[in-house]
Amino acid sequence: MKLTSESKSKFLKIKNCNMKKFKIKDLEVEYEVIHRKVKYPRLEVKTGYLYLILPKSYNNHQELLKKHENWIYKKVSLIKNSQKEALNKSLNTERTDEKFKSLISLYVDRISQELNVTVNQIHFRRMKSRWGSCSCQGNINFNLYLKYLPSNLIEYVVFHELAHLVEMGHNKKFWNIISNRFNDYKEKENELLIYYMVLAKEHQFF
Repeated sequence: MKLTSESKSKFLKIKNCNMKKFKIKDLEVEYEVIHRKVKYPRLEVKTGYLYLILPKSYNNHQELLKKHENWIYKKVSLIKNSQKEALNKSLNTERTDEKFKSLISLYVDRISQELNVTVNQIHFRRMKSRWGSCSCQGNINFNLYLKYLPSNLIEYVVFHELAHLVEMGHNKKFWNIISNRFNDYKEKENELLIYYMVLAKEHQFF
């Protein structure tokens, strides 16, 4: 079901009513407490908002906020800064799907040889929460929204996904593989977040 403009407005009003606020240093954080059938509490930060997913019997969410305030501050600050920087970014709207898929194939061929890995199948999908994914069978999914990004970031995403064919986890070994090729990978990860904010606004991800 798609939200109409009117229903989106009503949804946002309801959402805002459920939001609470607390302050960490110079940062005001909006958060919502959501009780579900889960065993353990968890924190999620999405588009600058904090969501506390708690077991139904869990009542002391203030203690949870205090315990994780450094993590919350870091995550929310990163997203808010990315949202500000996104105002100065523009999307590449001239690249066609055909040109984008050809570019991906070029990078996959080049990087698979570089990493000495074999890619089984490549799929393209419109995804709202990830740039790509890799299975242990060698199947790679790429987000079609990547076509709007600069070529250097597309290449980075391809390398990132193919590196998972060497090491599936996001552990030290994996990031060593990444840093050997992209010693500025942290900057590229930040750039991807900024462009995600641009796309999220343009295509109404949230």
